[in-house]
Amino acid sequence: MTKRNIVAAGAAAVAAIAMVASGPGLANHSWNGYHWQTVSGTATPLVVDNTVGAWKPRVALAMQDWNQSQHIDSQLTTGTTNQKRCAMTQGTIQVCNASYGQTGWLGIASISLSGGHIVAGSTKLNDTYFALQQYNTETWKQLVTCQEIGHDYGLGHQNEDFSTDLTTSCMEYTSQPSGNEHPDSHDYQQLAAIYNHGEGGSSTSGGSSGGPGKGKPLGIEPGNGPAEWGKAIGHDKAGRPNEYVRNFNGYTIITHVTWAPHVKVPEVRH
Repeated sequence: MTKRNIVAAGAAAVAAIAMVASGPGLANHSWNGYHWQTVSGTATPLVVDNTVGAWKPRVALAMQDWNQSQHIDSQLTTGTTNQKRCAMTQGTIQVCNASYGQTGWLGIASISLSGGHIVAGSTKLNDTYFALQQYNTETWKQLVTCQEIGHDYGLGHQNEDFSTDLTTSCMEYTSQPSGNEHPDSHDYQQLAAIYNHGEGGSSTSGGSSGGPGKGKPLGIEPGNGPAEWGKAIGHDKAGRPNEYVRNFNGYTIITHVTWAPHVKVPEVRH
């Protein structure tokens, strides 16, 4: 039996007991409460896959995983957004891959906030590092794909220490990706805690009226480095800045960064 199956079996039993005792409030890795506005507790942003080649089945698998949550019901469609820019469109999560260069990161997830809710998301996957031997594996690629899209729904990390491997969740920093390619029960509990309420309106407001991917372009590009991401507001266990914020055209843009474990990230002046 694989590590994932062994740990998952135990985790499922523990989760079942915990949910009876405490309900979904047990989960504690929300990304600062960021979430999409929903009508009945289900987030439905359109996920637009702008990736090419072997990334497409990885994106499809990640969405199959996230849609297993009772609080996510997103359609997946193919897009034509410029991969390098991966600009945001209202009511959608844009997913892109490209050789972004020696930026230091494997993947980034950016969200645009307005009126207290996520109104657009963007995920970038950096082929420059995934071409390197240590990251050119299906386990690394699937973990990062799953993690960045998870951020776009409002999830944070269960663990931010790359030297450990404490879960079977893709929402973990680890240098041992095998067995961490998918969400775990704790991720689904956290999504329930985030979305188990209705607010009126729609999580795809502006994204569904014009057909797949035809929501309002926000003119916001996530960028590829700290100079474009704004001010560092969060750090991982190694002290590296991994969360940034900037304001643009009335929107607050938050970017979460998955640095390549082997890369020394330059210090950022505060």
